[in-house]
Amino acid sequence: MGHIVKKIYGDVEKDPNYENLIIEDNSDGKVHIHLKNIRLDLTRGDFSVLKEAILEAHEKMKSYHGWPE
Repeated sequence: MGHIVKKIYGDVEKDPNYENLIIEDNSDGKVHIHLKNIRLDLTRGDFSVLKEAILEAHEKMKSYHGWPE
């Protein structure tokens, strides 16, 4: 496990038990997604694919449900 290079979302210093979503870019080339007792380790490339899929799904959900955002 590498050291945190960048805090993408959230802050482990303020939330050491990972009660809220925290996403960290680490020096070992991995992106760690933490939420409560779940930890997902992804390569930076895999994280990029996941991020694009989530953004695409969000756009489709907005369209299907007529969300204004």
